[in-house]
Amino acid sequence: MKELSIKLKLIILFIIIKVLPVILILFLSLQGIEKLNNFFIKNTTNVYNENKTILEKSAKIVINDSIKALDNKSQESIEKLTIQLANQVANLLKSVDDDILFLSTLDINQKIIDNFYSSKKLKQQIDPKYRFDDKSQTWVLDENLSILKPKNIKINEDNKKEFKIRELRIYKTKLFPKYKEVSFFDLEGQEIYKVSQLNTKKLDISKKQNTYINSEDYFTKIKDLKQGEIYVSDVIGEYRRSKVIGIYSKDKTKKLGIKFEPQNSAYAGLENPKGKRFEGIIRFVTPVFKNKKKIGYISLALDHYHVMELTDRFNPVKDDLKVDISSALDGNYAFMWDYEGRNISHPRDYFIVGFDKKTGQRVPGWISADLAKRYEKSSHKSINDFLKTVPKFENQSLKKKPNLKQLKQDGEIALDCRYLNFAPQCEGWIQLTKDGGSGSFVIYWSKLWKLSTAATIPYYTGQYGKTKRGFGFVTIGANVDDFHSAALQSKAKIQKSLDIQSKNMEKILNKNKKDINSYTTSLVNQLSIYTIVMVFIVIFIAIWLSNYLTDKLKKLTIAASNFAKGKLDYRLKITSQDEIGDLEKSLNTMAQNIKQNQNKIKEQDRIMYQQAKMASMGEMLENIAHQWRQPLSVISTESSGVKLKKEFGILDEDELLETMDNITKTTQHLSKTIDDFRNFFKPQIEHEVFNIESSMDKTFDIIGKKLTNRDFVVIKNIGSKLKVDGFESELVQVFMNIISNTIDATMINDIQQRYIFIDIFKDNTNAIIKIKDSAGGIQNNIIDKIFDPYFTTKHQTSGTGIGLYMSEEIILKHFNGEITAVNVEYEYDGHSLKGVEFIIKIPLCD
Repeated sequence: MKELSIKLKLIILFIIIKVLPVILILFLSLQGIEKLNNFFIKNTTNVYNENKTILEKSAKIVINDSIKALDNKSQESIEKLTIQLANQVANLLKSVDDDILFLSTLDINQKIIDNFYSSKKLKQQIDPKYRFDDKSQTWVLDENLSILKPKNIKINEDNKKEFKIRELRIYKTKLFPKYKEVSFFDLEGQEIYKVSQLNTKKLDISKKQNTYINSEDYFTKIKDLKQGEIYVSDVIGEYRRSKVIGIYSKDKTKKLGIKFEPQNSAYAGLENPKGKRFEGIIRFVTPVFKNKKKIGYISLALDHYHVMELTDRFNPVKDDLKVDISSALDGNYAFMWDYEGRNISHPRDYFIVGFDKKTGQRVPGWISADLAKRYEKSSHKSINDFLKTVPKFENQSLKKKPNLKQLKQDGEIALDCRYLNFAPQCEGWIQLTKDGGSGSFVIYWSKLWKLSTAATIPYYTGQYGKTKRGFGFVTIGANVDDFHSAALQSKAKIQKSLDIQSKNMEKILNKNKKDINSYTTSLVNQLSIYTIVMVFIVIFIAIWLSNYLTDKLKKLTIAASNFAKGKLDYRLKITSQDEIGDLEKSLNTMAQNIKQNQNKIKEQDRIMYQQAKMASMGEMLENIAHQWRQPLSVISTESSGVKLKKEFGILDEDELLETMDNITKTTQHLSKTIDDFRNFFKPQIEHEVFNIESSMDKTFDIIGKKLTNRDFVVIKNIGSKLKVDGFESELVQVFMNIISNTIDATMINDIQQRYIFIDIFKDNTNAIIKIKDSAGGIQNNIIDKIFDPYFTTKHQTSGTGIGLYMSEEIILKHFNGEITAVNVEYEYDGHSLKGVEFIIKIPLCD
């Protein structure tokens, strides 16, 4: 560097001072533009994603609310339908009461019995013809159904909105006798007059073997009946077996290794229209008096078919609430239970509790697998005997399984809710109807979410008056998905609209990205061109200025050299009126003065003096040159600024001096602005997994000395290493806020026993941090406010009231945890202490 000329040094100096900062500014600007570009793109993408999420969540909320509203409305409607069915059953039973009481007032003979029997008929629907289809392995309709469809209807313009007309289905019907049997028997049980589909012979019904299916014992229960009182039996009928549940098909029977004989299995509506129907009766008996003396009894055997018909063809989601044939396939059907919880009506007749005609005993109901194991280990000979020892509705749960042995071996799967422990809805129905009421609930059953309702049958004659449940209860099962099909269609439409909107937003997003990239590319190109131009201008000014200064210095050097050689007649040409011009004048004057005094001394003295003077002048020039650096820098800066303004056509002579004075400050300000800009766009620190114990150690590294100086005792109880996810510096800040408050409160309250207890342990999936002090606690009327922003108990000069507020914000929003504070009183080391305990709960990392 020493060997370089001043001219070259000046050029290098200008390049360092001016060109390198410009290049650095360009580099930083390009980095900033790139980050700004990425920021805009990221921000736009985030806005797009957030809007999309908000739209999807809003649509989901609307759909779910709609479905819930529809479900609630449908649930209420089906509950009402259940109550209506139960009332219809009760009304049918009450009509029998009326019939038998009326008949008991007549002078009974065979003709009256015959006329009564023939006059009591009810219209019932007849199943259409079905055949088994080998291809589909289902039962299909084998005849055309009558459907009346409206034709040639001209709709009034005012009525067109949502105008709907439903087709009318014509169901085949037929009149059937209301009763299976009408009889009069004497006080000994001997039938006197009789019309019967059960047994035309006049029998002694006091003997059980002469009753229906050898199972009735009503004669022993009617002896004490008073006039107007009625005995009503349970539902009595022969049990119909089936080893097939669901559609009775050839594939299923082949798989089970049994013959395809649908006619020998239980009737199951659309699942087996050829099966044997459950043929049941309900026996009504009332005494007959003549001249106030009991002379016998009237017996009516209500055909249970009429009771079943009220529920078997019911479908809660059909327009007309009816079906051509009973069906349990889609999960939408009604069925009935007696007051004990035994099934007495079902689309699948094999579920109805019945009797074995050989023994006259009830066929045991289907039990759960766990009950079956207990039965096998017991000493009981029959399931019926075993069940008498078992609690009813014992821990019913969907987790329990049915006893498949009853199905596979015997086909005995009658439903008795009391022991149907794999069907918890049984307990639900019993609870709903316990006090004679009704209600519903939703349960996952047979791979479907089903609404299940129950309503008490309000019939309380005879034995049924002993329970608020009356005759029993009607239940309806309905597939929940069928309720909100309309809402699901709306959901599909909304989802389609959301998809279209998302695509449109995505197009806008891509266009914005393209526009931003195009703009930033253009900006980068412009900055690059401007920088190159500015570099050339600065270099040009540096060369011009260095040439100017070095030329002046050369002339001064020549003059100094001439003066040193004694050429005092040499004169510098004055070329400027600046500091260099003044120096030139001074040198010329000095030379002239030296020459005038030259003759006053000896030649040797003159030479020696002149040499000394020239040496002094050289030293002076060196010092002056050294001091020129700053003025040169100012001049170069001012010149470059003037030149740049002139280049862009913005030079104002009135503002020239002010511009030159401020150019350096402007450069510094620009540099600071660029630094600030860079810091602003530094990437945010990412979450990290860290150890809470480490955070506590860092806290005490910072604040520990302060605690020691104030005589605090810190008792730590830290369990195994507990890791959490978040910003460690923020958790340290929380700890410091709490401990700093403790220090302040202790000093303000002048507490002598200065303790801080820190407990860190694991509770399930959370880390629990407890920080307890002995600073005297917080007033109860303000402790709930300590996490409020700007709330402080300190003097305004020493507290801002945002420390605990920011601590709560950090724990809640950055750690998904919670923080609370409570006053505590406790004993430690023989001291009674009082303070505040902060409890922090933070989810642990896996």
